Amino acid sequence: MMKIAKIILAVTVLANIFVINVYAEYNDNYYTASNSNIVIETRGEITGYKYKYFNGVKYKRLWSYTYNRWIDPEWTLA
Repeated sequence: MMKIAKIILAVTVLANIFVINVYAEYNDNYYTASNSNIVIETRGEITGYKYKYFNGVKYKRLWSYTYNRWIDPEWTLA
C-alpha cells in the first residue's frame, strides 16, 4: 500500500513539473463585421393575453406562446 502511495506522489510531482502555460490570442477582427448587410434578430418570448367571460364579466390572463404556459398566476379583470 505504501509503495502505491509513493508512485502516485511521484507521478503527481512529475506532472506538475511539466506544466505548459497556454494563453488565448486576442483577435480584434473577430469582433468587427466585415459585411454591412448583417441583420441581428432578437428572439424574445412571445406572449399574449387570453380572454374569457364569466357571468358577463371579461377576464384576461397572460399566456406564453413560447413555453406554452401561463405567466399570470390567476385571471384578472380586463
